[in-house]
Amino acid sequence: MQLVNQAVILAAGECSRFFPFTRRQHKSDFIIAGQPIIARTIATLHRLGITKIEVIQSPEDDQSLQKTFAAYTPAGISVRFYPQSQPLGTGNAIIQALPNLENRFLVINPQQINLDEHLNSLAKHPDFLVSPDNLILFSKATTNPSRYGMFALDGPRVTRIIEKPIDLAGLSNQRNVGVYLLTLDFVNFMNTLPATDFQLIIALDQYVQTHPAFAVEVEETGLTLKYAWDLFGINKFIQNGGHYISPTAIIKDCQIGENVNIEDGCRLENVTLNNCLIGKNTTIKSGTISDSIIGDDCHIGENFKTIVKNNTNTPIETVVKNKVVSTGMLSFGALIGDSSVIGDNCTSLPGAILAPNSQVSSDSSISPPVLENP
Repeated sequence: MQLVNQAVILAAGECSRFFPFTRRQHKSDFIIAGQPIIARTIATLHRLGITKIEVIQSPEDDQSLQKTFAAYTPAGISVRFYPQSQPLGTGNAIIQALPNLENRFLVINPQQINLDEHLNSLAKHPDFLVSPDNLILFSKATTNPSRYGMFALDGPRVTRIIEKPIDLAGLSNQRNVGVYLLTLDFVNFMNTLPATDFQLIIALDQYVQTHPAFAVEVEETGLTLKYAWDLFGINKFIQNGGHYISPTAIIKDCQIGENVNIEDGCRLENVTLNNCLIGKNTTIKSGTISDSIIGDDCHIGENFKTIVKNNTNTPIETVVKNKVVSTGMLSFGALIGDSSVIGDNCTSLPGAILAPNSQVSSDSSISPPVLENP
């Protein structure tokens, strides 16, 4: 379905919550099945007929995104980059591209590799597109409104948007999934408001009260990329119940389960893997590893084991940026940063996070991080 020619990709931000895989690059450059995640987003946009991509990035980006776009963007698509000088939120990020925005355009996050599924949902509502002035906001049902921007609806028309409400009084059960068809008129209006972290939601809430906007409910799960464990959902979408083993990996006497990703140069022997991502040039001598992500250039000794469930069978919590965060996962092993070395007979506890270049001696237990000065 050819709706627009232009897409704005929001790829700014410092990515610090993506620890331990920050790597001085944008998190969407993380490689799964031999490609950076954002390369699959570019391919999706190409399938949809997009010919112009505007990329909003952090000024601290070390040009990793430019290199990825140069390597993976098909001929016929133009790409422009805009630094967002300060981390002032999504609305301010979109405004950076204002001089080059067309009358209607897509706004997406860089991990939106299932965007074509979203637009297939829109195809069921051709009347929403009769007017070029209509905004289209993609939504999904939720029972946890305090985590999202929530829509008030009059039929399919959006009449209010409230960020992280305590309850659903006066609202629908439809949450914002962060995919938009916006207009130049809306962005010009948003540009009249103060730049804050919630400028986009505030602008939308005011704009939809006097301008037509429609919610399109999507059935598929939205793909997020805020924390490192969000990679599990993206990997599951890519693997689709299968697994990926790089042609250059050496695998001997291993049991490979669903949603396993093994990158270039790995050497694994006598390892049982399930729902795991293993980075480039990592060696694992033996073990049982589930629901874990192991970075590049790691060396793990014999009999490594991940414990993935709490005794209470509750969602695993861990600590990121000195805050306790629920992963929302009942089964979650470890995140092991690049170039870490783990000795023989080691065990990781649920929610363990190991910083890059860590050294763990044999017969050790790797625990989750703890709060500093709680």
